[in-house]
Amino acid sequence: MTADAQPRWHLTLYVSGASPNSAAALDTVRRLCDEELADQVELHVVDVLEQPTLVRDDILAIPTLIKSLPEPLRTLVGNLGDTARLRVGLDLPPAPDGPRRHAEAP
Repeated sequence: MTADAQPRWHLTLYVSGASPNSAAALDTVRRLCDEELADQVELHVVDVLEQPTLVRDDILAIPTLIKSLPEPLRTLVGNLGDTARLRVGLDLPPAPDGPRRHAEAP
């Protein structure tokens, strides 16, 4: 496999079962990966209830998203259901049709 075939983005999302915040984070992160980073991202999802041995010592809150590549390393914690906030945290440009929020009432 050539270097060009490797994913350019490496993300790890730590969630806690099907809690509302974790479900919203998972939905938003997956949607963003599918829409913006298709064929460029390796997303690992760690459910801290099912896989506690995979939890890093520096994970203090759930949900948490770690962007290890591209640099710089970023750690996003808390409400990851807000697409605009997630885009800023990942250094992605704003969506062309403006910010979108997931699972929020107008």
